[in-house]
Amino acid sequence: MLSHPAVAAVNVGSTAWDPSFVSYFESASLGVGGYAVPVGSAAQLQTLPWTNIDQIRITFSEDVIIQAGDLSISGVNKTAYVLSNFSYDPNTFTAVWTLDVPIGKDKLLLDLDADGIDPVRSVSTEEVLDGAWTDCQSTFNSGDLQGGTDFEFRFNVLPTDVDASGIVTLTDALYVVLQYDKTPNDPGFDPRRDLDGDGTITTADYYAVRYKIGGALPSGDPVGMNNDAPTTSNIPDLGIAAGTVDHVLELTDFFADAETAPENLAYSIVNNSNPTLFSTLDIIEASTLLMEFASGVKGNAVLSVRATDGAGLIVETTFTLYVSDAPAINNFYCINELGDYWTLTGTVTDNDDDVEGYVVTFGGVLAPYGLTAVVAMDGVFSILADLSGVQMGTGTAQTKDPHGVLPNLAQYWVIA
Repeated sequence: MLSHPAVAAVNVGSTAWDPSFVSYFESASLGVGGYAVPVGSAAQLQTLPWTNIDQIRITFSEDVIIQAGDLSISGVNKTAYVLSNFSYDPNTFTAVWTLDVPIGKDKLLLDLDADGIDPVRSVSTEEVLDGAWTDCQSTFNSGDLQGGTDFEFRFNVLPTDVDASGIVTLTDALYVVLQYDKTPNDPGFDPRRDLDGDGTITTADYYAVRYKIGGALPSGDPVGMNNDAPTTSNIPDLGIAAGTVDHVLELTDFFADAETAPENLAYSIVNNSNPTLFSTLDIIEASTLLMEFASGVKGNAVLSVRATDGAGLIVETTFTLYVSDAPAINNFYCINELGDYWTLTGTVTDNDDDVEGYVVTFGGVLAPYGLTAVVAMDGVFSILADLSGVQMGTGTAQTKDPHGVLPNLAQYWVIA
């Protein structure tokens, strides 16, 4: 029986933490790339004291297929946390979500999708995530050997609660003062007292405590979110012939959501690497991507499109758009050599790319033969083919450049 991927670690971190501070956790066996939330006991719910936690790092037992929207983060003080960035490293099997703002005092619940329409699953076997977990009891790896269960994981953040007492007091300030000027290289360094993670315990950490005296976790528990993020089948790279005025893509063809019809998702363009390529780039009629091209401009642009559901969960897809001159097929003709054998030949030119290796396909009355020809370095293609039973009529030849831009459709009247 194939095994299911599982969660192997949950780390928290910050985009503001100094590299020396992050490295300390690894050298002290407290986490890789951040602080590993303890599991297997009540320590899982000990408050985390750092003032700028804005990253969640989840490491898996194997390489997985995962998207930004597979994780939802909910709390008591904040029902749903908004994500600003996502990355996945297939070498370490680690996904990193970055929040739009650091976490304040809150009880948090991570929910990683294993039962939605496009769940986290294994790259090699397509088996879905086995996320079964019991807070304060389970240890990594997650799972009950069944698969298809969301990974639901609780932790608490109370900035400046150095002693993890559940309330910020002058005692926390004293703990900071007792380690003034210590760095990760100093004996006895306590990372819980470097509250901003800048690599040195300073008066800034002390004053951070003083400003939060009396702070405590909210009552109650996060209820979680019964909502799956949108998913995407990904927009493929697209080639457009130079001189084209405009082109549209219906985005509902590339996105889906378990709870929301694709036409009711909110679409936005979040990246355009080459604005000069367009006179207009916009979402019109709620779900149509309109691309109007600048006159006389060729080149490529990397575009990212985001879909957002009503709860603020997102998914993004990135594709490359190429605007270039179309290749052209010239002097296409068919010569009957002997009996049923014919030579199909012609030349290919392209102003933007080297045509060597282009593949020419044949249609019309030539279509039933499934013929292809490879273009030589000089642009010429030529094949000898058995066209037994060929019918009199129009034969066609066509190729496309590496970006998918199609040329003219070359034609030749074949006389059987």
